[in-house]
Amino acid sequence: FRKGGWFLSRQLLATDEVRTVAATLEDLLSEHGRRAFGDEGEKEVRFTFAVHELDRTVADFVSKQSGSLWQQAARFAGTEELCVLMDRGFAKDPGDPETHWHRDDEAVGIPALHGGIRTVHAWIPLKAMGKELGTLRYLIGTHRREYEWYEQLLASLWGWEFAWFATSRTEQDDALELGDVAWHDGFTLHSAGSNQGQQVRNGLAISYAYCVYPDRCRGATQRVSAENPACRATDVLFDKTWKERHRKGENDYSKNMIAEPFENQLMRFIFRSIAGALAGLGIHAVVTRFGSQKDQKTD
Repeated sequence: FRKGGWFLSRQLLATDEVRTVAATLEDLLSEHGRRAFGDEGEKEVRFTFAVHELDRTVADFVSKQSGSLWQQAARFAGTEELCVLMDRGFAKDPGDPETHWHRDDEAVGIPALHGGIRTVHAWIPLKAMGKELGTLRYLIGTHRREYEWYEQLLASLWGWEFAWFATSRTEQDDALELGDVAWHDGFTLHSAGSNQGQQVRNGLAISYAYCVYPDRCRGATQRVSAENPACRATDVLFDKTWKERHRKGENDYSKNMIAEPFENQLMRFIFRSIAGALAGLGIHAVVTRFGSQKDQKTD
């Protein structure tokens, strides 16, 4: 997980427990699922935010700090000081197109809130499914904060998106069973395939947050209370007005596309200009030398 930013835990959860949550969540998604990331009337997925607020069974499942899910998240994070940033139910209907590539941390504004916040995301399939239903796929290693020289060179010339897709392999969850959990780092670039099957792809995503600094990122990753493991940052990132609109049926949330800071774009322009100039000089030198040699032979 720490090396690639993705891991698949087989049979981590008790199937009976997942089956109970799945039955409850299916009804909640039918009633509260909102169309998300639409283009010209289409959607990529339906989702319901903060499902634990709608049902006690889901709330107990999400907040169970002694359970195997929480403990596995703590092992990946390397600390027991976790809090629950958010939980969401996702439903991908037959025919839904692929979900756009994105980073969860950037999508919800975590880097702008505090640079020391890190997240671990659990995606729990609520039925057995293969990749034909549109499971998650990942660009392995894109969660890193530091890159090799050749990756930086490619990025300086053609952008980080080109560098990531050129140097990283893609993995996709497949042959998932009840009890399996797919994990990814909040900075891992990922998407989901299109649903080419005949069933709805239902899943529950739980996001855990922690801080790399002792102050818990100015309290952002502090739990609300001993009984409530939600992060204090949650109310900052997702205000009550937004959640009220979501509950009332607001659809078509905008996509958070991969975007580079202006300084990165500027440096790429400079590097490409220098590379272009050097290439031009090199071609000119070769042509001049070849022409000179040809003239000497003619003489």
